[in-house]
Amino acid sequence: MFPGKALELRILQLYIWSISAKRSIDGCRTATVARYGAYEVRLVEPLFDLQGDTIPFWIELFDHKNAVTLDSCGGHDFEETAAGATDLISQASLLHRHAITRSQKAVRAMVGPTQVGSELPDCC
Repeated sequence: MFPGKALELRILQLYIWSISAKRSIDGCRTATVARYGAYEVRLVEPLFDLQGDTIPFWIELFDHKNAVTLDSCGGHDFEETAAGATDLISQASLLHRHAITRSQKAVRAMVGPTQVGSELPDCC
């Protein structure tokens, strides 16, 4: 989706934007890096740590359907953060494709294979 340096720049832009964004209910600010259906990869502002050992950039894969964080990673610089974000974006894409496949199978089971055929797209 994003070449290496472009993703690093996107993370920097989202980080700058998140500084002025409103805080959510739990006190954190987030900004979407990529989204596939219900699966969002987002930059999350880490909570302030008094010991000062907080990782400055935190990315998470969030499932909106179940309202749960599925995976996350952090980085001390943009290159490290972008590498982790690339992995999470791949996971989100794969999870979304699997969700579509499950939906197609459920429709075929209810309607029957002769009525559904190849009318459903393989992915979005």
